[in-house]
Amino acid sequence: MKEFFQRVKASMILSAVVCVAIGVVLLIWPKETIDVFCKVLAAGLIIMGIVNLVSYFMNRAVQAFSGILGLVVMLVGFWVFIKPERVEGIIPIVIGAILAIHAIQDIKLAIETKRNGYEKWWSMLIIAFISLIFGVICIVNAIGVVKLAIQVVGIALIYDGVSDLWVVTKAVRMEKAARQEAEALDVEYKEVDNDTEE
Repeated sequence: MKEFFQRVKASMILSAVVCVAIGVVLLIWPKETIDVFCKVLAAGLIIMGIVNLVSYFMNRAVQAFSGILGLVVMLVGFWVFIKPERVEGIIPIVIGAILAIHAIQDIKLAIETKRNGYEKWWSMLIIAFISLIFGVICIVNAIGVVKLAIQVVGIALIYDGVSDLWVVTKAVRMEKAARQEAEALDVEYKEVDNDTEE
């Protein structure tokens, strides 16, 4: 259990900080951030395609598939660069999926804190469900049912990051308290056992 919480704490804290940072950037520079993201994605795809094409021409016998793959990836990169608005619709889906995954992690941690005796575990559960709702809204927005500004997506990310930090802090604190209590009981049992032997 200790190792589980250590892994969860490290990954969730890092993820939460990244979410807050991206959320702040989207909130302050929504259009510029999306444009930069699309250009970076396009550049990455073009470079990847060129690398595959070069590999194909350097060793055609072994890298036969690399030529076709490289050409396709490079063309997709150029398409993203020319028509970035097509990619913009995918971004809320990705963010919504991230929010949903974080919400599920928070729900698991809320259940763990309940097992460790935290009376207000339900507050963590409510916070997790709000993150889940934000995630669903982002995905629905990408489908076109609801029209949300990129700033709202940024706010959702900031909320998710801050709430994740709060939830993981509470969960780790309760796990630590439960472990210390178990160790104290174990020490008391050993002392009583030693006295009996004497």
